[in-house]
Amino acid sequence: MESAASSPRAALPTPGASRKRRRSQSPPPAGEDPNEPALARPRFGDNLDLILSLQGKELSLERKIELAFNFVTTESNRSSHGHRADNIKLLRMVSFIGNWVQSILILPENSKRVSEPFDPVLDYRCWVILRFCIEKKPSVSISLNLLKPLGRVAKDGLSRVQIGASFDDCESSLLFERVLDCISFLFSSNTRAFFNAGVDLWTSCVIEAINLVQKVSPNEKSGCAVLQNLGNCLLEQFSSFLRFHANPKNLFRPFVDKILDPLLELLVLLNSQANSIEHKQAGTTLKIAEEILSNGLFHPQHLSGYFGLKNLNKAPIAKDVRGSYHRHLFERFKGIKAESKAVLLAGFGYLLQLFVSRARNQSTYIAPRGTSFRNPQKSSEASEEPQHHGESIFEVFMQFMEPLVSECKSYSQKDFSDLGGTKLVEVHCMLKSINEILRTVTEEKIYVPTEDTSEGSYLQFLQDIYRVLILIAEKLYDFWVSAVHLEDTNIKKMLPLMFVEIVVAVGHFVEIEYKVMGGDLAKLWSMLFALAAINASSKGIKPCFLLTSKISSLSSQVIHTFSELRQVAHSICMLCNTVRTFRAVTGPDVVPRPFSVASLSSHKCLESLATLLSSQTLRDAICTSINSMPEGQSSRCIEELTVDLTDTLKWMNNCGEDVDLESQGEFLSISRKSVFYQKAELLGRHLSELYTSVLDSITVTSSNTALVAISVERLVNAIRPKLSQLVRNDSVSSSEFICSVIGNNLSKKQCAKWQKIPSLSWMFVFFFRIYTSCRSLYRQSVGLMPPDLAIEATELVGNSFTVCCGKEWTNASNVIAEGYFAWIVESPGSLLDVIETLSQSIPKNHSGFAMLVYVLHMMALQRLDDLNRQINAFDYLLEDNTQQFDTEDRGNTAVFKESCCLEAARLTNFMMNYVGILSSGENGHFQCFEISSSWDLSMCSLDEGSFHIATWRLLCENIDIWSLHASKKDLKSFFSNLMKFSFVQKRSCKDEENSGNQYSHREITLRTISVELLCDTIIYDRKVLLKNLASSFCHALKKSVSSFVTRADEDALLDISPDLMEILNKLNNMKLVGGTYPDEDGVDKYRICENLLNFLSTVPGFHSNSKSFLRLITHILHLERLLLLALLSRYELCNPIELIRLFICCRRAMQNLVSKFGKEYLESKQYSAFSKLIGNSDSLIWLLRSVQEIIHLSHKIFEEHTDEKKNTLFSLVDKTSEIFSTLANMNSKFCLLGPKKRIECSLEHSASESDTSEHDGQTFDTLENSALEYVKIMAEQLEKTTTGIPVTAKDRNCVIKLENCYDNVCWDTLLCTMSCIGGFLWGIVSAVESTIKDYPIASSEERKVMHQYASNFSRFIAKFETFIDICLHVLFMENKDCGSVDMISARLPQELDCENGFLNIDAVMDGWTMHQLKNNELQSDGPSSIPSESHNFGLFTIQCMKRSLLENLLNGEGPFVAFTLRELYTVSAAIVKLKVLLSFPRDVCRQECNPSQHMSLDPMVGTAYIALQKIADMSNWPDMFSLVWIDGILRYLEVLGTLPEHKLSKELYAQIVNAHVRAIGKCIVLQGKGASLPTHEIGTNTKTLNLRNTSDSVITKNIMDRQNRLNSLKSRLRLSMRKFVNVASNMHLSATLQVIERALVGVNQYSHSIYEVKTGTSNGGIVSSDVAAGIDCLYLLLESVPGNKHVLKRTVPGLVGALFNIVLHLQSPLIFYTEKLPSLYPDFHPDAGAIVLMCVEVITAFVGRHTFQIDACHVSQCLHLPVTLFKGFKHLAGRTVSHSSEKSGDQTVGQPLDTEEYIFDRQFSVDMYAACCKLLCTVLRHQQREVGRCVAVLEDSVNILLSCLESADPKMVRMAGHFSWNKEEALKCASFFRRIFEEMRQQREILGKHSIHFLAGYISMFSGQGPFQTGITREIDEALRPGVYSLIDICEESDFQQLHTYLGEGPCRTTLANLVNDYKLHFQYQGKI
Repeated sequence: MESAASSPRAALPTPGASRKRRRSQSPPPAGEDPNEPALARPRFGDNLDLILSLQGKELSLERKIELAFNFVTTESNRSSHGHRADNIKLLRMVSFIGNWVQSILILPENSKRVSEPFDPVLDYRCWVILRFCIEKKPSVSISLNLLKPLGRVAKDGLSRVQIGASFDDCESSLLFERVLDCISFLFSSNTRAFFNAGVDLWTSCVIEAINLVQKVSPNEKSGCAVLQNLGNCLLEQFSSFLRFHANPKNLFRPFVDKILDPLLELLVLLNSQANSIEHKQAGTTLKIAEEILSNGLFHPQHLSGYFGLKNLNKAPIAKDVRGSYHRHLFERFKGIKAESKAVLLAGFGYLLQLFVSRARNQSTYIAPRGTSFRNPQKSSEASEEPQHHGESIFEVFMQFMEPLVSECKSYSQKDFSDLGGTKLVEVHCMLKSINEILRTVTEEKIYVPTEDTSEGSYLQFLQDIYRVLILIAEKLYDFWVSAVHLEDTNIKKMLPLMFVEIVVAVGHFVEIEYKVMGGDLAKLWSMLFALAAINASSKGIKPCFLLTSKISSLSSQVIHTFSELRQVAHSICMLCNTVRTFRAVTGPDVVPRPFSVASLSSHKCLESLATLLSSQTLRDAICTSINSMPEGQSSRCIEELTVDLTDTLKWMNNCGEDVDLESQGEFLSISRKSVFYQKAELLGRHLSELYTSVLDSITVTSSNTALVAISVERLVNAIRPKLSQLVRNDSVSSSEFICSVIGNNLSKKQCAKWQKIPSLSWMFVFFFRIYTSCRSLYRQSVGLMPPDLAIEATELVGNSFTVCCGKEWTNASNVIAEGYFAWIVESPGSLLDVIETLSQSIPKNHSGFAMLVYVLHMMALQRLDDLNRQINAFDYLLEDNTQQFDTEDRGNTAVFKESCCLEAARLTNFMMNYVGILSSGENGHFQCFEISSSWDLSMCSLDEGSFHIATWRLLCENIDIWSLHASKKDLKSFFSNLMKFSFVQKRSCKDEENSGNQYSHREITLRTISVELLCDTIIYDRKVLLKNLASSFCHALKKSVSSFVTRADEDALLDISPDLMEILNKLNNMKLVGGTYPDEDGVDKYRICENLLNFLSTVPGFHSNSKSFLRLITHILHLERLLLLALLSRYELCNPIELIRLFICCRRAMQNLVSKFGKEYLESKQYSAFSKLIGNSDSLIWLLRSVQEIIHLSHKIFEEHTDEKKNTLFSLVDKTSEIFSTLANMNSKFCLLGPKKRIECSLEHSASESDTSEHDGQTFDTLENSALEYVKIMAEQLEKTTTGIPVTAKDRNCVIKLENCYDNVCWDTLLCTMSCIGGFLWGIVSAVESTIKDYPIASSEERKVMHQYASNFSRFIAKFETFIDICLHVLFMENKDCGSVDMISARLPQELDCENGFLNIDAVMDGWTMHQLKNNELQSDGPSSIPSESHNFGLFTIQCMKRSLLENLLNGEGPFVAFTLRELYTVSAAIVKLKVLLSFPRDVCRQECNPSQHMSLDPMVGTAYIALQKIADMSNWPDMFSLVWIDGILRYLEVLGTLPEHKLSKELYAQIVNAHVRAIGKCIVLQGKGASLPTHEIGTNTKTLNLRNTSDSVITKNIMDRQNRLNSLKSRLRLSMRKFVNVASNMHLSATLQVIERALVGVNQYSHSIYEVKTGTSNGGIVSSDVAAGIDCLYLLLESVPGNKHVLKRTVPGLVGALFNIVLHLQSPLIFYTEKLPSLYPDFHPDAGAIVLMCVEVITAFVGRHTFQIDACHVSQCLHLPVTLFKGFKHLAGRTVSHSSEKSGDQTVGQPLDTEEYIFDRQFSVDMYAACCKLLCTVLRHQQREVGRCVAVLEDSVNILLSCLESADPKMVRMAGHFSWNKEEALKCASFFRRIFEEMRQQREILGKHSIHFLAGYISMFSGQGPFQTGITREIDEALRPGVYSLIDICEESDFQQLHTYLGEGPCRTTLANLVNDYKLHFQYQGKI
């Protein structure tokens, strides 16, 4: 090597000559000479030449870079190929090249070389060279000036983004990727590389990086992600530079002067993008920017100076005070304000948040990983922050706010009309910045009233800000009022946004301290009302909608705040007062008030007021506040309401001079402008709503009932003088009522015109609503009063009969009510008279009349309720067995009852009149209403458009009250409307929006109200209502069917049975082409008919008489006939998919009707009609043939094998099969039980049994014969379909080879045939099972009768079985080259004849059928002839199965083939099941049944085994439809497992069990976190929680459907395996245990040296799917097998040990997380958390079994398990976390790592906590001796679980992202933990002496001395108290003394005393009950 290297130099005389010659001829690049590989060249000479070339000036800079790059590439290749080099020489070379490349990168910009067009900084090769040098020699000297080229790279990237350049070219993308790679490696290997750089160097670089990040952050173009990562890398290093700088003080001023402005602008931008899905990296960049600001402005060494700013401001400026440089920051704030940099103003709030965060968490700061820099002296200086700095933080807040407040004050003095749009934008940004600062004050609790100064300066400062904001609001409002008519849309859009900020700011002040508002709450309400009014006047502008929601939110916030202060009544009364003064009149003598709406339209003002008061948030706030009010304040609240109501009446009484009756009645537009009209509408619409909301929300209890009643009486006394003028008995004097309300005496002429005043209806509404609410509240109070007080109270109201008892009922005067208005006057007029008078007299041309009519409906319902009570009382007194009255009194009582019934009928008739209006489609006196309109349930928004919705809701919700008195005509009209609104009306947009919302938070429509009534049980419990519903439904269905009729003469035929034979003949003769088809005009008829049919299919309570049933079935058959005719005739001209979907609805509805008809009591006539309709052969053929025709057509209509096609057609097949099953089941039950016995059983509990006499013996025989004949007809018709296998061959007569049969089969027809046969057989099986279960067969005669019935169908069953066997062998078996040939295969010919579209198998069928009949177990006389292989068969025929076919089916190919195979297995399962059920002893049957005698048992079991194996081996998501057809195989295995004795070998049995285990494991893997044990899936207490993850994971409908099907498949697998285990012998059970034990240990099925329980990965441990399945199957085994079996007992220690081994391998914090996004591909391993939870639950099951003996070491492990799982639980991240994948190790430096996002699974955490608590309780209960030895371990687990219930620190949750349960979750967990303490009480002997230790732990936690020192919330403490009292109960007196001494002075000792005192009061047994 050396000689080779020196040979070039030997030819050179001098070094100078050498250099000279090198200038003339440069060396070729490496690898240029093909004859000499680069790696084999001599290197020493090349290195020297390279050095000389780089040092020389002859070569261009670009050529030098090329040479250096080639050298770097060559060395990298040598290293990758394993060539070893001389490290010393290489390091010297690397050092030289590193220095050289840095020198060309940091060339000054004014250099001559830079003037060249080539720029080395922008050449990616330079950065590759530099990275190579750093990698090979980490100690290479890095120049600090390297920051300059980095800044230039950032600047170049910015320029590329600005001009919109593309990054697709290789050069552009490589540059920034290599620079990022280089500096990332540099910073990771040398974190302090630029720590000594000057501020100017960093400033120039960082500014360019900030500009780059700001530009690329919102950009989604390719390449921008790399630029953003580059900027983030530079900024992150700058943050570390600031944090660990030796003298941060020197950096403060340059940072503020040069970096603060661009960084603030970036901060504002990133905060707006942080929560956006589109900007995924914004969150990372935001954290870096916040760190830079925190380290630059709020470094630990700076903090003490901020806390001394108050003293600084007081000191002279010239005095050099320590920390005075902090003033520079606030001076810069003032400069930003002066420069009008609007965007930067919004960053002030973020800066304050960063300051508070740094100040409160200074001690918890952790240096970046890899940083060894420490400065103990500086850290000690930073700790000089005062201990109590809450006061100082507020002072800093004042410093932040002062420039903004001063600016606000200046704007409050200006006229906004003189400001332009730009200034308005600045004001908006200023307000937004104030909001950000106030939000920080709110979240961080900066202001605490108890920490305020003695002068209250902090509160005064907040009040100053509030007053300034209100002044600005007044100015802005005046400007907005004047700008309504302006054309500048920008200003119109800006004003609502500014008011949004003001409203939000006021909300912050309300939350910070309510005293900030002062005592003028009315001004706040006035501002909100005025803003709502001006906002309503500016509708159409997008920001107005945002302002509306903010106003509503602030209103509710004010109500809630005063509710917490126990002053909710005050806030509501102030709200009412503001409503009264809302439209105050202004004049020349009236001083204008702020927020006046006098210049706005009165209509808009009232509309805005209605919008605000009817908002759901405000209504909920009022109702919630009143409900949560202490019960002692209820009466006081009513008293305050009474005072306010009195003021309201006085306010209304003062408007008498404003009433001009002449103008009131002229025009509505004129009257609405009058003050009287506005006051009247405010009174009736808004004030009445507020008053009634309070009254309806008051909670009445037994303790406050008397006070509430007295307060309500006073309230009624306030309205009695005026209301009595209206309801007197002598006359209904409305004119006197008007005079009393308005305070003005009317002349006779005016009295004659009072009806013309349209605003009078509002006054009626007000008084009637107040009276109805008072009446309802008073009745609640009376119901809770003592008897004496109740009687006295009811006498006042006039309905004392409600509280009468005993002999008081004999006095008729007590039963007679005095009238609805008896509370107002002594002799009131009837409610009906008032209704009639007002209905006829009040004008009907404005909105007030609609609300009045609605209130009258409410009053009528209240009166009807009273009348119903009276009528029930009269009915009781008039009963025959009550001899309380003589004849005269009885006659009077009858008269009283008749008068009550008459009044009730008239009131009902009044309400039904409006139902008639709904039927006509016109709103009568109002206008034509929109049937699709909606209503928000608020009376404020009730108008003509929503009146019909409100009235209909009132009637539907109270149908039980008025339906008793409605006429037949009215009921018919009501149910007709019910049908129309429920099914005919379209689903509106509101229904779609509100379908997932709660009832109180949505708008309702006629459709939603009607559907809810149909779902209510009351309509089905009353025969009258149900009869009308059925009649209306039949009429609606007939009308819907008639829309499909194309000929006029067919309408009359819809009520009679359809002639199905005619259409069947046409189908056979193919004469349907050219027929009629439904027109396209009636698009809605599909939807209407589908809605009607879906109702029949889904509503379980729809039962009616048999006549209605038969009518419905008749209409459905007609509809099916019409639909099929339309499809077969011209389907391309109609909507074929809709027709097919509608046909499926018909089948589904028919199946439901037939099923319900069979459950009803059947008379002979009804049964005959039913059999004639659907029991004849034509109907059966129709059911089967129609499905076949539709499936044939579907191939032309649908695309190939789409999900829609599968769902549609297979649903149709299943429903038809269910109809056959239902018919067979119904009639078979009838025959097996006997009609006479069945009728007697159905009438057993009836009151009268006279109906049984109508049936004689002949009738019974007729019914039984009819049922038997019907079943035979079904069997015969199905037998005809098994004459051959259908094929698709076009030649009607041909020959098909056996191996080609599969390709020629018509799977559609075969599927339908198999499905109907299976339905028929399972119907018989169900009938036999239910008969044996419900009516056990006691005598042998009854058994013979059942056997005789089944023998009637033995021939059919034998033929079905033969047909199944032949289909299996012909279609699914490998008949060619098969080594083993069974009996059927031997008899099959090699070719089959095809005749008329069917394969001729008659010869095989007849031969095998006769063979079966000779050996038939149901009627054979000869001995049993069972093939020998059936006794103990194996898997020898598996090789003959078509394995490729099963793989294709599992992949979703050939869905019809798959479903045919499913039905084949289903039929076989039914045949085997039927044989099992009819296995009678020989004394009953001449031959004992042998269910395992089945020709195709071997291949069917083999096929099932292969299918399960294929499922377990799938590496991708299985096709969801394959999970459906696998159900048929599992059904067969389930039946096979129920055989009395398995005929399976031990090896075969073990293989089948292993296949089940592996398939279950695959399901667990696919389920992920949702995998659980069977009992957990059925339901636990934790499932009652409505939990959700902290981050919304993407859960789509497809994912939900996939999980549901997986759950169904796993349940089927469990059931199948359970059947095998239940009847297993000891040999088979031992094989099962061996399979499960091997799975738990993790033995690989292919290699015993490989174990599948692993640990040590970054994600924690992993296990295989077989291990997970072993856990699941072990639990199943524990449930199924008795524990006293020795074969199970001896394996318990090993099984339990394996479970603990799995838990210890898998435990890690990640078990509580789940993937945020569902993966496209399934995992190879099950979810670790789900497996751990399953293990804990199985261990609990082992511990809880007395028959199992658990080892002592396992008991201690059980007690320690909660510590293992929940240690550090409270420190887990509750938000989204990222975890690097295992492949991240292959990533290069600087390249983003592959990470997965996880979210905390809240539901799982609750489940795991509950499981651990159950485990401890079970151990305490069943392992007392071992627990006594491990008390210390138990104490550790209890303390860990208790610490999880400690209150979360809001600061840690918000800032550190720590997890925190919400209240509902924590309460659920506390209820489980409480049981541990309660169980300790039961183990007093063992744990009594240790109870004080557990009690001490709870007391310490409660007193705030736990890990977080936050204590336990009140709700959690209440949930835990019963358990704590249980601990105290087992403590001795000496224990309390010891505990008292141990706790010492402080809160713990106080807590102990309180606990003991509460224990004695609430828990300790005192010997009394």
